[in-house]
Amino acid sequence: MTVEREQLIERAIERAIGSLAEDQRTMGAGGLFELTYPLVAADVPDASSEEIRAAFASVWGIEPADRGLYEQVLAVCDRHAPGEDKTIQQVLQRAAKDGDVEAALLLALVKNIR
Repeated sequence: MTVEREQLIERAIERAIGSLAEDQRTMGAGGLFELTYPLVAADVPDASSEEIRAAFASVWGIEPADRGLYEQVLAVCDRHAPGEDKTIQQVLQRAAKDGDVEAALLLALVKNIR
């Protein structure tokens, strides 16, 4: 993907996020990809899902190597209704207590890194 194309997709994402989430660009804003995808695709019709996901990561300052883990954490959080006032760790803890094995593994990973 060319730098010009990446910038075009990133600008479309920033416009879509701004109109839908009023500066909610944190990890706790799960679901923004699904909401903004059609808007971004309208600006850049031939953009692939992968290009848009990569641009989202770039807009949020996520390194390419960390994107898979980030998306995994968001998926777990989205399954457990994160709520605006909850941290990712709180959502993962609640999910693990409710029996979500993936959430428990992510918490164990964080604990081992510290």
